Amino acid sequence: MKNENMIHIAIENLNKTTGIKATWKETDKGAFDGVLTMNRKGEKLAFNVDVRKELRFHQLNAILNKERTGKPVLIIASKIFTTIKEYLRKNNIAYLEANGNVYIKYEDTLIWLDGNKPLEEKKVKTNRAFTKTGVKVLLLYLTEEEWLNRPYRQLAETAGVALGTIPLIIAALKKLGFLVNINKRLKLVNKEGLIKRWVEAYTEKLKPTIKLGHFMLDIKSEQNWKQIDWIDEQALWGGEPAADLLTNYLNPQKFTLYTTQNIKGLIKNYHLLPNENGQVAVYEKFWKFPDDTKKTAPPLIVYADLMHTNDSRCIETANIIYEQYLGENI
Repeated sequence: MKNENMIHIAIENLNKTTGIKATWKETDKGAFDGVLTMNRKGEKLAFNVDVRKELRFHQLNAILNKERTGKPVLIIASKIFTTIKEYLRKNNIAYLEANGNVYIKYEDTLIWLDGNKPLEEKKVKTNRAFTKTGVKVLLLYLTEEEWLNRPYRQLAETAGVALGTIPLIIAALKKLGFLVNINKRLKLVNKEGLIKRWVEAYTEKLKPTIKLGHFMLDIKSEQNWKQIDWIDEQALWGGEPAADLLTNYLNPQKFTLYTTQNIKGLIKNYHLLPNENGQVAVYEKFWKFPDDTKKTAPPLIVYADLMHTNDSRCIETANIIYEQYLGENI
């Protein structure tokens, strides 16, 4: 089986770090890869297991919709990003990493360990295309492909990155097969695959670093959010409200805002109050190219925001945005 070695490494490290013994049995049929049975103080817990090398947000919906056979679900992965682990714990989904980090909450049993360092992997030369810097540059390329053939200095200033990173990112895209040279002009290819990789990199590498926090929006503003007068080039809707403006299809339940304001500015100018349970998640607006008149973040960012939710109504709307704004030139 694919990843079988990783499964046994995870089981071994689970035993080393927690003392829990587990056995693995691969299944030939059914939606899951196998069954993991843990033996803890004489008590046996059996799980339907989905095995992944690296778990991504867009894969969660398919995993959770698999037909179950009465056993709880456990995800085994070589590595799970912090934001995804938070989501799994919040939704009471068990996981086990190859390094032995584990979370299981089942009936009166709670097993939670998150202190093991990632397993050492062979060091490879970093591909610059999907670093935090690469994500910023790729947003320009995927929003308007003509940026590929503009001066490096103009591109670097607009993306807010160092000039020397541009040729490195271009070389990386060529090496990965996403960029070709036709008649002395650069052109993107396999945009569908590139967008998928961009969404993963943005969600996991850049977005967590630009979050300013959660804030409270007063009831009147929440009910009449389309009439808020401070939405401009310094503060743009992302996520669900942006999706509604772009498609007129989604009634927002959670709000995402991208802004150039700092926290003091949000309080003073927009009367948003910091609150970790607030309905508005606020992020730094990191792009500098002109926005359209819809008062939203670029469609690619809105699409990524929606795919990140793992909410079926949001993902349905994300697919509409993809077809209307992103897929037309693929």
